[in-house]
Amino acid sequence: MNSYTHRVEKLINDNWKFSYGDNITGKESDFDDSAWYDIGIPHSFGTPYFMENEFYVGYGCYRKQLHIEPEWKGKKILLEFQAAFQDAEIYLNGQLVGSHKGGYTAFIIDISAIAKEGNNLLFVRLNNLWNPRLAPRAGEHVFNGGLYRDVSLIVTEPLHIEWNGTYVTTPEVTTDQALVSLETEIVNANSQSVTFRLVSSVEYSGEQVFETVQSEVLGAGQCLTVKQTGFVDQPKLWHPDSPYLYTLISRLYEEDVLKDEVVTSFGMRWFYFDATEGFFINGSHYDILGANVHQDHAGWGDAVTRAGMHRDVKLIKDCGMNFIRGSHYPHHPYFATECDRQGVLFWSELCFWGVGGPNIEGYWTASAYPVHEEDKEEFEESCLETLREMIRTNRNHPSIITWSMSNEPFFSEDAVMEEARELTIRLVEESRRLDPTRPAAVGGAQRQGFDALGDLAGYNGDGASLYIDPGFPSFVSEYGSTIDQRPGEYTPSYTDGVESNPKWRSGKALWCGFHHGSFIFDMGYMGMIDYHRLPLQSWYWYRNELLGIAPPPKKKEGLPYALKLTSDKKVIRTDGTDDAYIIVELLNEQEERICNTLEITLEIIEGGAVFPTGRTLKLSPENGSFLDGAGAIELRSYYAGNIQIEARAEGVQSAIIEVMADGETEWLGQKINIQVGPPEVERIPGGGEGSNIAKSRPVFCSSFDPENPAMNVTDGCEGTYWRSKQSAPGEWIMVDLEGRKNTEKALVVFEELSQEDIEISFSYDGKYFKKLFTSNLRSDTSVELELSGGLRYLKVLFPQGPIAVKKIEIYD
Repeated sequence: MNSYTHRVEKLINDNWKFSYGDNITGKESDFDDSAWYDIGIPHSFGTPYFMENEFYVGYGCYRKQLHIEPEWKGKKILLEFQAAFQDAEIYLNGQLVGSHKGGYTAFIIDISAIAKEGNNLLFVRLNNLWNPRLAPRAGEHVFNGGLYRDVSLIVTEPLHIEWNGTYVTTPEVTTDQALVSLETEIVNANSQSVTFRLVSSVEYSGEQVFETVQSEVLGAGQCLTVKQTGFVDQPKLWHPDSPYLYTLISRLYEEDVLKDEVVTSFGMRWFYFDATEGFFINGSHYDILGANVHQDHAGWGDAVTRAGMHRDVKLIKDCGMNFIRGSHYPHHPYFATECDRQGVLFWSELCFWGVGGPNIEGYWTASAYPVHEEDKEEFEESCLETLREMIRTNRNHPSIITWSMSNEPFFSEDAVMEEARELTIRLVEESRRLDPTRPAAVGGAQRQGFDALGDLAGYNGDGASLYIDPGFPSFVSEYGSTIDQRPGEYTPSYTDGVESNPKWRSGKALWCGFHHGSFIFDMGYMGMIDYHRLPLQSWYWYRNELLGIAPPPKKKEGLPYALKLTSDKKVIRTDGTDDAYIIVELLNEQEERICNTLEITLEIIEGGAVFPTGRTLKLSPENGSFLDGAGAIELRSYYAGNIQIEARAEGVQSAIIEVMADGETEWLGQKINIQVGPPEVERIPGGGEGSNIAKSRPVFCSSFDPENPAMNVTDGCEGTYWRSKQSAPGEWIMVDLEGRKNTEKALVVFEELSQEDIEISFSYDGKYFKKLFTSNLRSDTSVELELSGGLRYLKVLFPQGPIAVKKIEIYD
C-alpha cells in the first residue's frame, strides 16, 4: 500500500480459492469452498503444465475475501486485472459488477457502488472456450485459461487521474534539448463542479528537471485531458546501451488539498525505420538482433511472476541481443518495464493470429479471420478493442518501437482474405490515430500482400529470402525454427537470406528465445533457451559472437557423487510478483558438473513455499527436465518465513538450500489444498483430414528466378510455379511445415516432362533426409507419394539439372 492516503494501489494476489467447472453458485457468501484449491495469483487452469500438447478447455471459478477499509467510503474503488483468459465475469457479494472479453490485456472493474465496509466476497467466473468472435481464432501456442496476471485493488478520490491516464511523448528531441509533451486525463466523479490544479514534475534520479502547473474547472461527472509541455536541456537519451529513465510525478489538487498522485516512468529518445537505410535511434544507425518470446514458464504455464519476466529479458540481454518480439499477443505491461530498465527494444503485438493447417472451426486451428458472416463484426471489434487496450497500458514505455497488428493473418480462408486485409488496414489506421509516434507493423506478412499494408513489414520463415529490398521498411520477424533439446547444437540457426545484414533491413529476430507450450506436436522445442530457462548451446553461440564470451566446456559423463543446489536470490516477496529460481546440478567428487542421466526429487522440507506440482517435484531426462547434468524450476510462496529445499537422488549426496519469504502472513503449518491439474484436457478436434497443410507454408530453395519465386509452389494458385535461377546440377526446393506433422500423402506437380532423374525426400529436422522417390518424368508431370507417419520437410532435388515446379501439396 502506498504511504499516502489519497490513492491506494494494493496487490491482492494471495489467499484465493479455485475450482474447475462452471460453479456459479460460488458467488454466494454462504457457499462452502473448503474443497476448492488454495491458490495464489498469477494462476493458470493448466498448473502444473510441462509442454503437453493438450490443455484444459472449459470454466474455472475463483473466490476471495476482499477487505474494504471504512475510510474508503465515498471513494472510487476499482479492481484491476492485468489479464484474464479469456471471457471473465466479476461478481462482488453475489452481484455481477463487470465483465471483460479478450485474454491478453488489462482492464478495471468499478466496485464502488457494491463494496461494503469489512469483508466482501469477490467471485470470478472465467472460461477459455474457443470463441469464433474473439481474437485469437488460431495460433500454435496453448490457450490455458486463468487469472494468470496480477490482480490489484485501486482506491482513489472522486477527483482523480484516470486509470492509465498519463501519456508522455517527446515529439522533439536532440542531444541538446528535448520537448516533453504531457497529456493527463482528469476525472471528476463528484456531484458538483470542482476547480483543480495539476502539478506535473519531471525528475531524473530524484532531481527535478522541470515542473508545469495548470488549473481548470471541471464539471460534475466529466473527464478532461490536460495538455502540458516542458523542455529538458542536455537530456539523457534512452538507448539499449544506456537505458536512462525519467519520472513524471502527476499531483492533482483541489484547492490546496492533494487528491491524487501518479508516478509514470518514461524515456527520451527518437527513432525511425527507413526503407533503404534500416533502423535509427537517437540519430545513429543501429543493427537490431533479437528473439521472439512467448510468455510461459515450466510448470507454471502462462502464470509467470514479475521476477520470471525479469529473468527472461535478462537472458536475452545477456547473450548480447538487443530486441524482443512479444509473440504473438500483448504481454504483461511489466514485461515492457523490464525491457525499459534493461535496455531491450520491444515489438508489442496484437493477437490477430493465424496458423497453417486445415482451418477447422471450433478450435485454435481455425481461419485467422472469421468465415461466417455473423462472427465478423464482433471479431473485428475484438481486435480493435484489444489494440486500444494494448496501446493505452503500454504507451509510455520507451523500449517499445512498434505496435504490430498481427502474426501471419494470411492463414485465413481464401473467401475472406480480402476482408482480413481490410481489417489489417483498419487496425493500422487505429494504431496511427492512438499513437502517431510509433509505426504500425504487420507481423508475419510474407504472403497475400499483407506486407504493404502497414508502416513496417515483418517477414517470417522464407520471407527474408523472398523480399529483397522491398521498397518500404522491413524486418525479419522470424528465422531459425530449429527443434532441439539441451545441450543442443552450437549454431545460430540462420536460414536463407538472414546471414547477411543489408542496410535496408532493420533487424532480425530468432524463432525463438525460449521453448514454449504448443498443441502442435514438437513445435514448442525451437528455443535457444529451454522451458526451464536453461540455455542451449545456440544461446552460447550468440553470447560468444556478440559479447566475446567463450562457451563453457562441453559436459562429460563421470562418476556421480553429489547434488548441488543454487538459488538466484536469498529472499523473496510473498505478493505473487516474486519467486526463487532453483537450479540443481549433478557433480563428481571433484565438484565438476557431469552430464549423467539421473532422476532428481526436489522437496520443500520447511516453510510454506510451493513448486507448480506442490511440495515435491520430479526432474528427469525422460521429460526433458533434467538434461546435461542440470535441471531448474521456479519456487514461489504466499506465506512468510524460512524455506528449506532438499534435492536428492539415488546413490549421490543430497543438497539443501534455504530461502527466506518476506510478507504479511506467516507460515504456521497451514494445510494447503494443492492444485493437481485439470480433470480433463481438450483434444484437437478432427474433421481436417485430407487438407493441404502445405498451403502458404515457407518454401526454401537453392536459387530462384525473381519472376518465379519458391513461394509459388504453396500459394494454391493455378499458373504459378518455381524456377531456379541456376541451371546447374544440384538445385533444390523444399517445403517447411514449421514443425513435425502427421501426413498421409504428398503431390508434386512439375511444369514439364524430364528425361533426368529427380529425388524427393523428407526430413524431421532438415539435416537428415530419407528418400521417397527417385525417377524421371518421361510420362507424367505429377508425382503422388504415400506418406506414413509424420514429417516436417519435403525436398525435391535435381541431381542433373532443374525443371520448374508448379506446386507441392502435403495432406494430413
